[in-house]
Amino acid sequence: MSIHEKQIEFGSDKAADKQKALRAAGNINADFLDKARNVYAHLNDEISRKLFEARILYASTGDLGYITGLESKYRNLNSDMQVYVEKIQKGTHCLIYGAGVAGHYLAGRFKQFGVKVDAFIDPDESKGPVDEQTGIKVITEKELSENRALYADKTFVISYSKKPVADEVKKRLISDIGLAEKNICMGIFDWRNNQGQYFDYFEAGENEVFVDCGCFDGATCYNFAGWCGHKGFDHIYSFEADPKNYEKSREVLAPLGKCELFPYGTADVNKKVYFAADAFETSCIISREEAEKRNFEGVEEIETVALDDVLAGKRITFIKMDIEGAEYEALLGARKLIMENRPRMAISVYHKFEDFVLLADLVLSMHPDYRIAFRHYGFDDLETVMYVE
Repeated sequence: MSIHEKQIEFGSDKAADKQKALRAAGNINADFLDKARNVYAHLNDEISRKLFEARILYASTGDLGYITGLESKYRNLNSDMQVYVEKIQKGTHCLIYGAGVAGHYLAGRFKQFGVKVDAFIDPDESKGPVDEQTGIKVITEKELSENRALYADKTFVISYSKKPVADEVKKRLISDIGLAEKNICMGIFDWRNNQGQYFDYFEAGENEVFVDCGCFDGATCYNFAGWCGHKGFDHIYSFEADPKNYEKSREVLAPLGKCELFPYGTADVNKKVYFAADAFETSCIISREEAEKRNFEGVEEIETVALDDVLAGKRITFIKMDIEGAEYEALLGARKLIMENRPRMAISVYHKFEDFVLLADLVLSMHPDYRIAFRHYGFDDLETVMYVE
């Protein structure tokens, strides 16, 4: 039987359907605002309130500047990202060295930030005079040198990922062309601070039992073990639906011990769904319509499970969810587990514009005395994590 003929069951839930309808409407209605007020009343600190306000303004206007314009003290950024915060502000004019994949990516992100890319610089003359993909002008180092007065006061971003290569380019820009070092940024490609993400808000307790929804490459499980430190941990239950990621993680996690890895997605009920399996952290559940748009290329049929079924009767102290927009349904499928164990949780709330309210509102319906905190680990709108305790 071909995948086109298989009956894929998606399940239904009134709350989930309501969430989807809100997203389709694209606005913030009175019910949403009531939920937002309730969540706001449960926020733990000033950082959380500032992030919440920024996200609600972003959700209602689409203006990314409400997030990127936040003061650094309200964002958990690493030092490399901090350079970008200081040099790449809305209205900045910059030139990107390298008109390849990384350069195109940076140009796309900068456009969202309101940063103007005046030109790419590339040693390959065949890429000019205009980049076919972006329509941005492409110049060589020679042209840059000849027009140094025109560009010298702008910000230069080197997009190369290999540090020795990037260092050599930076050296030439300074010594051969005469650019000021303060105007040069080295490229960054992981737009988040993932060293402490999910774990820097809480302090580890004794005998922690961890549920990792969205294992990807196994790194989070090791970060959890490191967070526990000398206290150790009792067990890890990890879920990864992407077949290639699952196989990689199974090998990676084997030495960790006390870790069970399941080849499932997590959702509200046990069901079969279409899944875009790209062997990366962006693998996600998709609709049949989306699968058809892709001509079913790279699309898998996977099983999802409800945590309430798989982990019934288990003691759980900590749940992490970063599952590309499926968090709401996964929480519905863990309601009993959460009600019985009252675990601390770290949940990504940036995949859908309304999740920072609706996910918080959902966990508060399970335990009204939960306290909520938000932390932001990305340069743009990505990587906002909700902490629940």
